[in-house]
Amino acid sequence: MRQILVAWISMLLVFPAFCQTGGATVYNFLDMPVSARQAALGGKLISLRSNDDPSMAIFNPSMLNASMNYGVGFNCVDYFSDAVYGHLNYIQDFKKAGTFNFAFQFTSYGKFEGYDELGESTGTFSAGDYALYVGYGRELVDSTFSLGMNLKAVFSDYEQYFSAGIAVDFAASYYQYNKNISLTLLLKNVGAQFNRYEATREKLPIDLQLAFSQRLRHLPVRYNIILHHLYKWNMYYNDPADPFASIDGSTGEKIEDGKGKRFANNLFRHFIIALEVMPVKYVSLQAAFDYNERCEMRAYSHKGGIGFSYGIGIHFYHINIYYGRSHNNLVSVPNYFTISTNISSFFK
Repeated sequence: MRQILVAWISMLLVFPAFCQTGGATVYNFLDMPVSARQAALGGKLISLRSNDDPSMAIFNPSMLNASMNYGVGFNCVDYFSDAVYGHLNYIQDFKKAGTFNFAFQFTSYGKFEGYDELGESTGTFSAGDYALYVGYGRELVDSTFSLGMNLKAVFSDYEQYFSAGIAVDFAASYYQYNKNISLTLLLKNVGAQFNRYEATREKLPIDLQLAFSQRLRHLPVRYNIILHHLYKWNMYYNDPADPFASIDGSTGEKIEDGKGKRFANNLFRHFIIALEVMPVKYVSLQAAFDYNERCEMRAYSHKGGIGFSYGIGIHFYHINIYYGRSHNNLVSVPNYFTISTNISSFFK
């Protein structure tokens, strides 16, 4: 355990050397929500100790604990066009070693018709992304502090192009039982692409996230505050052709935002606010708002519900079924479905 703690702290110390504030990244499918519940709560890190929902441990391995033993989760998403993706995970606790999570992530983009530079058909081909996870978590200090990490082997196959890489997540969580408060810091997707598509080596989508969660004592409500891209303050993009910009009527030039407005814009782009309501024992409702997503994906003609996500969970006979929707564009809204359970519950 000492080695894990040292490795986790070391990665935080060298993190600024790996982070890049610009340019394209590879394996962006690793940032896709791992469950309908997570998608409905904003799609990022959720600091939530939920022993009956093993799929949440894929994104937050520090929440793995012995009570999640034999947990199984399956997530399937009807994405855009013919694309589908999903996750399958299983949790096993070893009394002396700790709790492990084994997961498989798949993304299929469907089949395509191939043509050469002369327009001649080359037949059909498929494209997909895949990742194998091995997660580990262990509780410390009377179960109030816990550490976790994911080791991910990543594969990507697009027609004749193949790439492979490795990524690691590091997470640390604090949980206060008497107030039902949890706090998690996550450093994700630290790694490298060791087999490139072509000559260029691309960066992984590294991120540093912080999440706070609390269930209110006298109300069936849990609120979540998520901060993402903590290594990068300036998320403001100055687009000269921005259709939302104010124009000076006399000069026809764009009116630049003041320092105060730009500061507020950058600040709120890092925040996701999410709520989960449990009105009755067998039903839960989720909703979230992502300001950064709304700013980046809005259209000039119609803003719609971009940036909002929501979902519902149904819990019966040790089985949890979640459905979620995330409005990240105006063309199509993905549907998320997740079913999870703990196998040992059926034998008690």
